Amino acid sequence: MKCFHFSKDKSQDEVKTKKCDSIRSSSIARGGSVGSEFNSQTSTTTTTTSITSSLHVLSETHVNNLKVFPLDDLKTATNNFSRSLMIGEGGFGGVFRGIIQSPEDPRKKIEIAVKQLSRRGLQGHKEWVTEVNVLGVAEHPNLVKLIGYCAEDDERGIQRLLVYEYVPNRSVQDHLSNRFVLTPLPWSTRMKIALDTARGLAYLHHGLEFQIIFRDFKSSNILLDENWNAKLSDFGLARMGPSDGISHVSTAVVGTIGYAAPEYIQTGHLTARERAKDLFNSISVEIALLKNRTRQRSVVGN
Repeated sequence: MKCFHFSKDKSQDEVKTKKCDSIRSSSIARGGSVGSEFNSQTSTTTTTTSITSSLHVLSETHVNNLKVFPLDDLKTATNNFSRSLMIGEGGFGGVFRGIIQSPEDPRKKIEIAVKQLSRRGLQGHKEWVTEVNVLGVAEHPNLVKLIGYCAEDDERGIQRLLVYEYVPNRSVQDHLSNRFVLTPLPWSTRMKIALDTARGLAYLHHGLEFQIIFRDFKSSNILLDENWNAKLSDFGLARMGPSDGISHVSTAVVGTIGYAAPEYIQTGHLTARERAKDLFNSISVEIALLKNRTRQRSVVGN
């Protein structure tokens, strides 16, 4: 079994000969090397060795806040990834509800959401790395909290998992589609969701030493906690925006076409204006909130 750790102790940066490979942490700073894997879209090999060596890691300061979970602990927490505990599923893999001891207070138990990423090729690995990179350094009330991560070999290959806070009131999409609830969201809650998501985006664009472009802003990626606070989630497709003096960053076009800005779809360029593109997507969601409210009122009236 191999396990990968983001370690702050430089004495542990050497590769261990038995069970674990410890990978040196690199600091995230302005410009420079931070974007290499964060913005990477290509790879030449799919071997475990290349996956290990290509891991782009976090700043030493922030990685201390993330817990490294043994795979066995996450299997126990989710009843071996039971389908009965699955709360989400997509091309990325599945999300499972679980219970663990609180990292802050072992006497308490907390609910978690465990995302098990697909093992197909390098895409699952890239999205895993990106999520850890973004949420390992980004901390805001309107971003879902990443508690920790796991990457281990088992009999089925490398398992890449992310452990988040559990956000109980599902996604905005679930509420707009009435898949799980019949009561329409009150107008005040809809306004709160719009403001919360705007705050989360503003933090990604302006609150860090570097700019993060979400690239997949949509209603299914906005989760609602027990107090109906909105939290942006699913940063696997996020990329760093261009640095000062650089006109654009070229990437493969990804995301949900219905929400993506037309200029980005046409060129694949993340320009300095990509902040506006994320805002374009957020406006699309706000319009959906408004139109859904109007439609629901019409249905009730009829």
